[in-house]
Amino acid sequence: MSFTKQTQTSNIVEVPMGGLLLTTKEKSILQTFVGSCVAICLYDSVAGVAGMAHIMLPKNNTQNPKPEPEGKFADVAMQTLLDKLIASGANIARLKAKMAGGANVFQNESKSNMFNIGMRNVETIKTILAEKKIQLVSEDVGSKHGRWVIFDLDSGQMKIKDREKGMFVI
Repeated sequence: MSFTKQTQTSNIVEVPMGGLLLTTKEKSILQTFVGSCVAICLYDSVAGVAGMAHIMLPKNNTQNPKPEPEGKFADVAMQTLLDKLIASGANIARLKAKMAGGANVFQNESKSNMFNIGMRNVETIKTILAEKKIQLVSEDVGSKHGRWVIFDLDSGQMKIKDREKGMFVI
């Protein structure tokens, strides 16, 4: 019972691996942990709505145009996130983006860039943002290890916690 009560009063929305969730002023914090995955946040501070996708892979390579989980593939997740934000009152012209993640966690397994899924995720997201004319305000990408990503809709800040740099804001 106390777990349920705590969950109801918390203003934090946990975004699972491959997940895609929206938040408003009532639950203003989105958070996740990423390694080679990328946490991308799109937000419209005027409309008071934000969304985070926990992207695992750059492209949907399945035959399913709506794969589950909906945040798994960058190409599908970005369009789904945009559609949901606009349906929730966001204006695409006001949307801003912040992202973190894309670590090269498989660095010791190959000398080639083939396994650098992290940077392939980052490049795909940046291409989509440019196509949609959405400003990437800040990013913390790359490195060799994972990090916690916490986005606060109220302040528009993305806090990053990693083992080398500690906690910082982008």
